[in-house]
Amino acid sequence: MDSGIFWEAKAHDSSHAISWHDVVIPDLGNYRVWIHAIGSVLLNDFVDRSKSRVDVRMQFKIAGVEVQAQIDKFLPVSNEEKVARLHVASLQKDAPSQGFRAALFRELPYSKIEIEHLKCMRACRMKIEDEYRKPLRLSAVDSVSTITFKDGKSGSPFEKALRNRLEIVSTKADSIAIAMIYSELSKSGSSNIVKQICVDLDVESTTIYAALRVARSQGWLTASGKGKSGGTLTKMGEKAFKELDGDITLTNWLSRSRGGAK
Repeated sequence: MDSGIFWEAKAHDSSHAISWHDVVIPDLGNYRVWIHAIGSVLLNDFVDRSKSRVDVRMQFKIAGVEVQAQIDKFLPVSNEEKVARLHVASLQKDAPSQGFRAALFRELPYSKIEIEHLKCMRACRMKIEDEYRKPLRLSAVDSVSTITFKDGKSGSPFEKALRNRLEIVSTKADSIAIAMIYSELSKSGSSNIVKQICVDLDVESTTIYAALRVARSQGWLTASGKGKSGGTLTKMGEKAFKELDGDITLTNWLSRSRGGAK
């Protein structure tokens, strides 16, 4: 594991230090882990090993961890990147009180974060498409274009409208159609079923999860146990698929994903 460190110097102490650690994970690839530490507690007036009295000493606490995917070979850390990372690090003035523990990474809801990221990416695309429908204007911009969602709500009227467009309202017809294709992929032993449906139907993963919740609550789809993927269509589900014209819904979705009429 190759590692390195750089820091911001202030007088005889450094207030920010950033290290990097190159890790090769079999079957997954190359990753660079960045650790940002902030000098926090000043210990006053102590005696060092040479019996000399020292005025202050700074301790460091880990304030940030970033995992960066690399290509086949690890890229060198340029001076421009060091300067940029130190500039971002300096925006955080105080060291966190809670710190980092190994248990944190086991508890992080990565799947939920990934879904929220996809929703944000979709919002970004919708924002750009909305802007480009209007006459193009050149103007000075002193801030970065941003859409912020807080606890399911957003600030501006545009952001609220955007949030409403992103909310999933799963009808029973949609849910049974998704449950059917989920069941077929589950029986075939496919892995990453939800992601595969996202690609096949050109819908967001939130749509899939919402539809599966509806299908299971209606008794249309079996459950493999809490937190486990998989499930097959029940007799009630097969009946609902026919009554709700699930085949028509699937045909429309597949046509759309292949460039047909929406």
